Amino acid sequence: DFGDASPFPTHSQKIEFYSDVLGLAGLGAMPIYEAVEPPPEGFFRLLYGRHPVHTFAKTQNTPLLSELYPENELWLNADKASELGVENGAYVRLENQDGVMSSPISVKATQRIRGDAVFLVHGFGHDAPGLRRANGKGASDAKLQTRYALDPISGGAGMRVNFVRIVKEA
Repeated sequence: DFGDASPFPTHSQKIEFYSDVLGLAGLGAMPIYEAVEPPPEGFFRLLYGRHPVHTFAKTQNTPLLSELYPENELWLNADKASELGVENGAYVRLENQDGVMSSPISVKATQRIRGDAVFLVHGFGHDAPGLRRANGKGASDAKLQTRYALDPISGGAGMRVNFVRIVKEA
């Protein structure tokens, strides 16, 4: 018994996986999987996320936190790293589909990421001299995000529609 629990704001007052309201609006009453655009040949889908030590791009210059995690790494599938001749710990740059180039970032070759994507922690790649600890550390995912896609139902911006290729440091 849920007592005084508030009902959901739906016709049935329950969670609805099938929505008459969305169906009548021409948006599809039942969620349907739509495959995402695959990366172009030689490119990887750019994924990014958080690290438990840092918050957004605000804490990378904090002394204690920058000691714990001073710069981000590029997670790259170990098999792909081998194919590309990139060793674990080597520095590379990323170039996105629009020709935007990142600052250098070290590679973390791992089997813990799929072969068509790369991942880096958000909040690095600052080019502000005033950030004495964070300036020039790692690469910025934000600078590589030059495309976005709007979700037709929610209107939310999808940012994981950018692709990058790996450029070895000379």
